[in-house]
Amino acid sequence: MQDSINRWLHTRRYSIIASLAILVLLVSSIVIIPRSISIYAQSAHSNGGPNSHYVPSTAFGDTDDLPNGSIKTKRFGLAAGNASITGVVKDASTGSPVANAQVGISAGQVGSTAQYTTTGSDGSYSFSGIASGTYNLSAWRYTINGTQPMYKDAQQVGINVSSSQVANFNLTPVAVPGSRTVPAGRAKNLIIADYDETYHESWFSDAQSMVNNSPATHQLAQMGVLATETWTQYGWSPIDHYQIAVGSYPAWRTPDAPGKVWGQPDGLDTNIWYGGKEQFGQESIFDVAKSYGMNTAVIGGNDYPTGHITDSNVDQITLGQNIKGVPTQWVTEVENFITAHASNPNGFLIYMPITEAEGRSVESTSPDDSSSQGLYQQASSWDDQAFGQLQTWLQQNNYTGNTAVSITADEAQNDHTSFDNFYGLGSTGQGTTRHVPFVFSGPGIVSGQTYGTTMGIDDMSANYMFALGLPAPVDSRGHVITSFFTSGSNPTPTSTATSTPTAISTPTSTVTVTSTATATPTNPPTATSTPPQGSNLVQNSGFEASSNTWVYRGANHPRRSTTQAHSGSYSLKLGSNSGQQGDSTTYQPVTIPGGAKSANLTFYYWPASNDSSTYAWQEADIVNSSGTIIQQLFRNTTNDRSWIQMNFDLSSYAGQTIGIQFLDHENSNGGAYYNYMYVDDVSLTAR
Repeated sequence: MQDSINRWLHTRRYSIIASLAILVLLVSSIVIIPRSISIYAQSAHSNGGPNSHYVPSTAFGDTDDLPNGSIKTKRFGLAAGNASITGVVKDASTGSPVANAQVGISAGQVGSTAQYTTTGSDGSYSFSGIASGTYNLSAWRYTINGTQPMYKDAQQVGINVSSSQVANFNLTPVAVPGSRTVPAGRAKNLIIADYDETYHESWFSDAQSMVNNSPATHQLAQMGVLATETWTQYGWSPIDHYQIAVGSYPAWRTPDAPGKVWGQPDGLDTNIWYGGKEQFGQESIFDVAKSYGMNTAVIGGNDYPTGHITDSNVDQITLGQNIKGVPTQWVTEVENFITAHASNPNGFLIYMPITEAEGRSVESTSPDDSSSQGLYQQASSWDDQAFGQLQTWLQQNNYTGNTAVSITADEAQNDHTSFDNFYGLGSTGQGTTRHVPFVFSGPGIVSGQTYGTTMGIDDMSANYMFALGLPAPVDSRGHVITSFFTSGSNPTPTSTATSTPTAISTPTSTVTVTSTATATPTNPPTATSTPPQGSNLVQNSGFEASSNTWVYRGANHPRRSTTQAHSGSYSLKLGSNSGQQGDSTTYQPVTIPGGAKSANLTFYYWPASNDSSTYAWQEADIVNSSGTIIQQLFRNTTNDRSWIQMNFDLSSYAGQTIGIQFLDHENSNGGAYYNYMYVDDVSLTAR
């Protein structure tokens, strides 16, 4: 009998081994693989509630995008000393103490660290044992506890501390309704698909790339609106993810300034954006959605879009490594989350980073390479197929009639290879690594339309919330693009008013922001008498004298300053360190002799900014006798903080009276944003 069993086992040994292998694979597919995807998440079938889990810091953005050495050793705490800051946080409407509010303190410079604390039941907080110096503080509360209000963040900037300092806050409450009634013509649900590391051009204008190889993406574009000029301000995953979710960035924490062109030096503080779990205290789309009873989730690849915002209002965070194939697992996770919360009348908001195109190997290939080595096209095709699977499921389960869907990207290729800025500098001149796709479709959204006006990444949060009939995050600087939406829409949602700190006054902020047009002089310039040929045609060129040869205009008049000077003792400062709203402009009329064969304009400027080019810029122009700009010499938003010489040939204006104009523009909208420049040694010589 035993011999018969042995012979039977021997003759069937290969079949038995194969069966066991299949059994092992089956168990792995049921248990191991889903766990590896969801290891940092709550169960997709839970009933929601705060998610206290964080993904590792290595998932904060694409660290492979950074040059070696960009992330320094993590710092802990502020410099030690004998100084202290204490205060009380109160409700601005009732005067009652606000318990469990978060308070942060930082020197507010690139490379500086921060500390955070929580207020007690009496609203008090303290930071002790810190070094004397100048600090920025911010206070907020965006955690949700029943229908208790959240509290809008408020900042106190530039507090000088030598021994002990008191800084109190009065925070404006933000209502937590806990439920919502979906307005007619608005979406109940929202899904945002982030095609990380892909260009707008590759999807929609480059026939050698994905134009003819992305049917699901193009089908959504035909069903909704395609914005062809959507630009990020930085081109770095963490900060651009943050701006999609918040519509702003934390100026109190770090003075990040984007480079003039992507790939050039910028002021990004890579340590705090890529290397930690600091929360910057600004309301996100997840906070808004959760306050109205919606279920929220982040499901997909390991780019972490919720880093630095309040994760407690994200019910599920399910992130995993790239699949290197069609990421069907992520689609299934999204479907499971929707099914688990189908009974919630308030709807759901899901952010889905589809990140197959992220990674150094993919980003080191051309978007136009269609060969087997063309990893960019291969990964983009996987992204499109995954989205197509989700879209089909939504249609089959009757979600398309009440769900708004958006496709975008937080950045394009940016791994410091020859494929960065692959499509040139683009219409903004800032580099096409910042040019990303944006498609938006769903209830109340126009169908089959193209929007060709420039749109910033911080506009997304306002439009996403508007599609749901909800207010934008209170710090969002974006504006609702009304042409995205069908007629008969509700009034533009507005957020709760800004909190006002008591120790140092700061302007109040608004949510909907529209950049103002460049101001021009209202009176025609009158030229002074022409100096001898070869001499400087500009009077008071170094601003050493107080005279009326330069005309000052704008909401913030320029002023002579001794803070910075290229030569002599004075320069002219345009703009303000804080609170600027509009233009700061100066111009001087000059006449270039008719017989001049050359006319050369030179000047020096010293720029500083912590804002984005959407809301702030430094500019120089030539204006005509009516004050109309006839030539823009330059327009930048930089934080160089050093003297830069500019040279321009103006010989084409020989025999004409022109105005040399300098302009600084900033819409701070109550935030801790600034943009200014000093100008000195302006010279126009004609020969």
